[in-house]
This record gives sequence, C-alpha cells and structure tokens, in this order.
Amino acid sequence: MDFAFVTETLKSGAAVLYSEVLSRIWLITKSVFAHPEMLWAIVPIAVSMILISYYFGKYKKEELGWNTAFGNSVVMLFACMNLYRHLHESSMLGFNSYTMLVSVIMLEGFALTLLDFLHAMPKSFAYALSSGMTVNTILIFLSIIVYGRIPMDYITALAVGVMAFAIILLMRIMQFFELASEDDGKEE
Repeated sequence: MDFAFVTETLKSGAAVLYSEVLSRIWLITKSVFAHPEMLWAIVPIAVSMILISYYFGKYKKEELGWNTAFGNSVVMLFACMNLYRHLHESSMLGFNSYTMLVSVIMLEGFALTLLDFLHAMPKSFAYALSSGMTVNTILIFLSIIVYGRIPMDYITALAVGVMAFAIILLMRIMQFFELASEDDGKEE
C-alpha cells in the first residue's frame, strides 16, 4: 500500500473541508446582514449573553442557580416560538429540515424546563446545559440558520461548531481580564 498516496489524499481532503467550512462561516456571517429582520431575534440574545458573561466575570465565585437555569430554558421555548412564527410567515413551516431543527431545540427546551423545574439532573450537568452561554449560543445560531436559510449539512455543523467555540472562547477571555468584585462571594 502506498502511504504517500493516502497522506496526499488526506491532505487534499482536509484542505477542501477547511475551505468549505470557511466558506460556510462567511455565509453564516453575511446572512446576518442580508436578513436584517433576524436582528430582532438575535440582538437581544447576544446582548444578554454578553451581559451575563460580564456579570459572571465580575462575580467569579457566584454560580448559576436553579431559578436562572429554569429561566434560560424558558427563554429557549420563547425563542423557538418566534422561529415557528417566522417559518409560518415565510411559508416554510412544514415537514422540512428547518422546522425539524426548531422542533428538536423546542423539545430540548421543554425537557430542560421540566428537568430544571424538578431539579431532576445533577446540578453541575443542569447548569452546564441551561447556562446562558449554552442556551444563547444555540439560539443565536439556530436563528441565523433559519432566517438565513443556511444549508443544513455537516459543513454547517462544523462551521457553527467553530464559530460557537470562538464566541465562547472570546467570552471566557473577556471574563478572565475582568476585575473581580470586592464583595465577590459575600452573602448579604
């Protein structure tokens, strides 16, 4: 077996994949500007994510509570209802990949709402799934995909994964450099 051929084939395939993912990242990014109606959905979510990240950067010892986890999961339900409205108004509501994706996230929202309400998961797991960072990142990309009619394939999944990682990393860097509060961790 010629391993040089396999190596070259892998390099070529990786280069094509890299190019396709970068192209899809650009499509996702420019769709926000091509469909300004989506800003009504994503700007409040993005502002909320930045403010929550800033808050937890300032109060580094504070942790998410069950009530906040529950609230974040309820926000997921409302955001999905807005996306159903958009799909309906765009004559896209039906048996298609966009409706299915919103339905899956809506089911996730229902499950998280119920599980958070009942405190039915280990706290650390529930807080990770229902954190503002997790929920808001999912909702931002879900909204962009639906409003922008981004093709739903593995390239989009990889592009969203890369972009989500970059956003979360950026938020963590912001938290790291933020000065902690003097009363961080003190109960009143």
